[in-house]
Amino acid sequence: LEMPSYKLTYFDIRGLGEVARQLLHLSGTPFEDDRVHNDDWTSGAMRKESTPFGQLPVLEVDGQPMATSLAINRYLGKQFGFAGKTPFEEALVDALGDQWMDYFEEVKPFLLTSQGLWPGEVTEEQRQRAADGIAKHLPLFEQFAKDHGTFGHLVGTSLTWIDLLMTDHFRSLLAYFPDALNGYPALSGVRRVMGQHPKLREWRNAHDQPF
Repeated sequence: LEMPSYKLTYFDIRGLGEVARQLLHLSGTPFEDDRVHNDDWTSGAMRKESTPFGQLPVLEVDGQPMATSLAINRYLGKQFGFAGKTPFEEALVDALGDQWMDYFEEVKPFLLTSQGLWPGEVTEEQRQRAADGIAKHLPLFEQFAKDHGTFGHLVGTSLTWIDLLMTDHFRSLLAYFPDALNGYPALSGVRRVMGQHPKLREWRNAHDQPF
């Protein structure tokens, strides 16, 4: 069987496109890493209108576009064996991904404004909302990992895309909240194991970006 061609279009940051890039790299799958500059995106209306939902990332599989980061992560995770070993594990990974998006909405305004990706100055309200989101959700994620994972993995005994998603996010979060993972040994363990993964280190060394 001929392998499909993959093209991932996203901004030239880690953000919501990074897990898909990492999944393609981990699986040894060649892909076109199409990195859009923000000016081209905002001024080139045609490009925005050509995406399914007017947003990035977009994954093209043999030219067929697929949108939204979680759908892309789930698809690639299943394609390459990073979605969980059983249907129940897959559902647990999906559930954690959905809950993570709720959490990310809380911290996103602070993180994106801090990185200069959103206009304006960081407000105390943004910082407090992020801190509240961390305090609310990280205990839930920690307990979930203890209930359903093993050391170094949030679900089951193998690497899944949710491990990549959280680990990559923690890289950004800890720059602003350096104590965020204190008291969370399971989450810290996932970060440590992912940080030592040779193919992930290879990717990060070649494509290191602040966000």
